[in-house]
Amino acid sequence: MQSPKNFFISGNPGIGKTTLIKESVLPFKNLIGGFVTEEIIEDGKRMGFLLKSLEGPSGILASKKMAGPVRLKKYGLNLSILDTIAVPSLKDCLVKKKIAVIDEIGAMEIMSDELREAVMQCLASPIPVLATLRAKSEPFTDSIKRLEQSAVLTLTRSNYQEVKAKIRLWIEEVQKTL
Repeated sequence: MQSPKNFFISGNPGIGKTTLIKESVLPFKNLIGGFVTEEIIEDGKRMGFLLKSLEGPSGILASKKMAGPVRLKKYGLNLSILDTIAVPSLKDCLVKKKIAVIDEIGAMEIMSDELREAVMQCLASPIPVLATLRAKSEPFTDSIKRLEQSAVLTLTRSNYQEVKAKIRLWIEEVQKTL
């Protein structure tokens, strides 16, 4: 059976999608580019999100402490982080890497037209994409979930190890075709 070109992990906030991605790609770091979005925790509470390129640069994407005109629920957003870190990391994947990681295609991230375009470029390219998607229905992410040559798994606390094994197997299969 042929592996899908794109592998998507969906799940509720806080279920462990970013941790799963980071643990799964660690042995394959030389092949992979893109970005992850990590929670900023203070006193046991989620206070925002740090966007980190897998190549190094990072910046605060969202914070409860951030003022400004762009807000999503309780978070102030710095959308320029998407355009200056996330977008270049994906464009870099198209020329230098073998697999693109996009963590996450969610409510904050899709507010950037440039990022949506870079995501679609990666998905349309021959490069395999490993991405996390918001579980909640939204037209842009729903259309991505329906792409041909794609697999979507829903992450839960009980299937974490099983999904991690499937991601590793997918990366190993994809690596054989590179």
